[in-house]
Formats: sequence, structure tokens, C-alpha cells
Amino acid sequence: MINGHGDDIYDYAEIKANFSSNVYGRFPHNGLYDHLTQKLPTIENYPEPTPKRLECVVAKHSNISSNEVLVTNGATQAIYQIAQAFRGSHSSVLVPTFSEYADACRMHGHSVSFFQSLKEIPPKTQLVWLCNPNNPTGQLIDKDFLLGTIQSLPDTVFIVDASYAAFVSSPVISPQEAVSLQNVVLLHSMTKDFSIPGLRLGYMTAHATLIDKIALCSVPWTVNQLAIEAGLYIFSHLQDYSIDLIEMLEEACRVSASLQQIGIEVLPSDMHILLCRLPKGRASDLKNFLVGSYGVLIRDASNFEGLDSSYFRIAIQTPKENELLIKGISEWMA
Repeated sequence: MINGHGDDIYDYAEIKANFSSNVYGRFPHNGLYDHLTQKLPTIENYPEPTPKRLECVVAKHSNISSNEVLVTNGATQAIYQIAQAFRGSHSSVLVPTFSEYADACRMHGHSVSFFQSLKEIPPKTQLVWLCNPNNPTGQLIDKDFLLGTIQSLPDTVFIVDASYAAFVSSPVISPQEAVSLQNVVLLHSMTKDFSIPGLRLGYMTAHATLIDKIALCSVPWTVNQLAIEAGLYIFSHLQDYSIDLIEMLEEACRVSASLQQIGIEVLPSDMHILLCRLPKGRASDLKNFLVGSYGVLIRDASNFEGLDSSYFRIAIQTPKENELLIKGISEWMA
């Protein structure tokens, strides 16, 4: 879905507050900028064909082996590479969710089914795709229930996109738990964890047999030199990338309550992402109004499987920006 993503800020001349992106953008990157500036001369050489140095660092951080890690050009590359490795399978996708799972599967000859509950996984499913916590709903599946489901279906491979795991307070499946099983792949996004979407950097953790199968579809040099350097820097400066999760979740609750007071339906969420539904009208019209009148950008969520034109998604920003959003939606509703 090349043109279907939410953060289309590049289409607009001036945006004051960007709620369409689900990337947390409050990290101070000055140290990273200085480091990458010093590393600019390294672009005159090829990077490693596969980013082994970074995989070793990720493995050490996750307390697993380096052969249980595969670094990719963002989590999206991981999605397409997994679909290629399991080409022609029967995949089932838990919806509503990120459309790239189904798109990647179709590109590589999968038959694709959709389902809305882990209790209703379609028969003969070979791969289950789910985002946990989920985009766009922000909802988290209970860890014990998810692990129990995975263990009850040992012949089904579960692709668990954990890109937003840093933004929930409840337990999630850890890399150590994932690699102890032979039918689960965890996807991780440095884009989301460290707010570096322009560098395209992610990785997957899984049992070595799964990593070996997926790695057979790797293309050389998919992760560029500066992205590798950024990853190495970040993992040695993790103290600079902490999130005040309590404050963020409290602000999400406040914004949710304010939107509901003006007539917007807000689905329950376990994180800073809120999926909202208009009582009437189209989210695309609201989006255009907010951009034109307030310089505020939201995500029209109508292209998520199972959602219609009344849905939009926001990611909580600063209290000041959140108030601007609420003011703009209030005016449009009136």
C-alpha cells in the first residue's frame, strides 16, 4: 500500500501539529545528529551486506543469541520478507490492523483471510498476523492468553508485530520468550521506539530455525551505513531515550474524555493511539478542515480493513497540541 499510510505530512505546506503519525517525537536527537555527522565519511564505503554488528548488539540487549535476530530496513521490510519466505501459505490477519500484512501476503501468493478474535482463527491457517498492541485501535491482547493460543497451535506460525510494545504498561511477549518457541516471530521497530522513521530500521526476533528460513530471502545491503551507525549509537545511549509512559497514558485518557464530551466515539485503548469514530460525516472531510483551519493533521482510518469513512486515528502529542486538536474538532462538530 504505497500511498495509503497516515503520515502524509509531505503533502502539505505547513503542519503545526501532526497527529497522523504514531511515532513518539519527543526525544532529543542532538547526540545522534553529532554522531552521524562524524560518520558521514563512511558512506564512501559499502555497508555490511547484512548488519551483523548491529544484530550482535541487539541480541546482547535482548539477552538472546545473534542467530535469533534479523535486522531489517524497518519493520515493513520484515513483513514483506516473512511473506516471501512463506510464499503461497494460507495467512489469516487479525483486523482492523495495518494493511501491509495482507498486502505483503498477496504479493507473495498467499491466500488471505481476516478474523476479529483469536478465538476465531480460520481453519487451515498456516500464518497468523497480528499487531500487539494494535494499530489502529491501541488495544493490547493479554500476554498469557496470546501465549496460550500460540502454544495450542504449534503448526501455525504467529507473526506478532510488537512495534508499539514500548507504549503500554502491561506485560508483552519478550524476545526471550519468543525464541523459546518455534512458531512465533516478534517484529520490533526502532522507528517507533526511538523516533527515527526516516532511517528505516527494525528487526525481528525468533527461534534460530525461523530466522534461518526468513534470512534466505534477505537482499544484500538493505540497511544503509548511516542507519547501522544510528542503531549502534542508540543502543549505547539508551538512557537518552526514556518515555514518561504514565504521563503519556494519563494525557491519552484526558484527550479521550474530552473528545467523547463533544460527541466523538473513542474506542478503549491501552496506549497513546486513539481510534475515533464520527457520529456523522466523513473523516476525510474532518481531516481537510483541520489542515486548512488549524494546521493539524489526523489519520483518516477508512482504509483499514473493517473500518469505514467515519473512523480517524490520532496519536497523543503535547497538551498544547492536544488542546488545538480538540478545539478544531469541536468547531467542525458544531
